[in-house]
Amino acid sequence: MMGNKGRFKKSGTNKGKRILVNESPPDYDNNPPIFSLQLVQDNKKYGFSELTKEDKASFSNTLYKRRNISWKELKCKDRHGLGFEKINRSCIKAPIPSFLSDDVTHFLAFRYNGMKAMLGYRKKDIFFILWFDPDFTLYNH
Repeated sequence: MMGNKGRFKKSGTNKGKRILVNESPPDYDNNPPIFSLQLVQDNKKYGFSELTKEDKASFSNTLYKRRNISWKELKCKDRHGLGFEKINRSCIKAPIPSFLSDDVTHFLAFRYNGMKAMLGYRKKDIFFILWFDPDFTLYNH
C-alpha cells in the first residue's frame, strides 16, 4: 500500500462559504445570428417552397458566410452585402403573422441571392425568418 502518498488532502478553507457572482445579462450583439426557419410563413408567394433551387443554394451559402459574424459587425456591413436593413412594418405587403405583437415595429432584411431579400425579426441572437422576397414585391425596394 502506498499510504497517503499520491492522495489529495481535503481542504476545509472554503467549507460553508458561498461565492456570489453578479452576472449581467449576455450581450447578444457579440454573438453571431442564429437563423431560424421555424416561423417561415406558408405563403404561396413569399414562402421557402416557392424558391428556385438556385435561390435555396444561395440562401444556404449566405447563412454559411454569416455564421461567425457578430450582430455588432453585421450592423456595420453594407445592407446590400452581408449586412441588413430595417423595413418598417407598415411597408410589408404580406399579412403580418398574428403571433407578432404591435411592438414589432420593423423587420430586418438580409440579402441572399444578389439583391433578393429574406425578412424576419430578431429576438436576442436569433433571427426568425418570416418571408423570402425573390421577386421584389414584398415591400418597396
